[in-house]
Amino acid sequence: MKIKKSLPLPNSNPNALKEDLDLFQQISQGQYAALELLFNKYYNALCRFGLSYQKDINIIEEKVSDVFILLWNKRKELNQIEKPKSYIYVIAKNSLKKPAKSHLIFSIDTQQQRNILFSPSTEDEIIDKEQKEINAQIIQSILNSIPKKSRQIFELSRIDGFKYHEISEIMDISPRTVENHIALAMKYISKGLKQFH
Repeated sequence: MKIKKSLPLPNSNPNALKEDLDLFQQISQGQYAALELLFNKYYNALCRFGLSYQKDINIIEEKVSDVFILLWNKRKELNQIEKPKSYIYVIAKNSLKKPAKSHLIFSIDTQQQRNILFSPSTEDEIIDKEQKEINAQIIQSILNSIPKKSRQIFELSRIDGFKYHEISEIMDISPRTVENHIALAMKYISKGLKQFH
């Protein structure tokens, strides 16, 4: 079935945790390039995640960028973190839930700011191509039909590759509630796919 092939796949890389831990370790040692790699890896996903909390994309982009600035400023503590991906999402969630009023004060020089905020990535180019396809539009309309919270949890599971217990920690809900939201999202997707056949 063509549509299913275009659905975003979860992060199925078994080495993802190790890679993130390595990046956190490098950042904690002051390696700025590792922060850029982490930024390129998670920026778009965190911005999409932010749409559940904010409507203004400028605020979302600013707050997501602040997450990485905060990581750099607290880099000496990062080697103590056991689940980097969950840690980043929780920081983003907490930041996005606060009203936008003040900017974080940070210590990255202007050239470094430009490098981290405007680095093009291969993922960006792939996403741009996929969004032009008709199937991507169909999938988007199906995802848009899913209730907001269920969609957010579904995306954390299927797109970002989080396990149910990790989602329950991020969202501060029980694993059973996560299962219920995923089941509801799957019903909407199944119903939506039938309309296009």
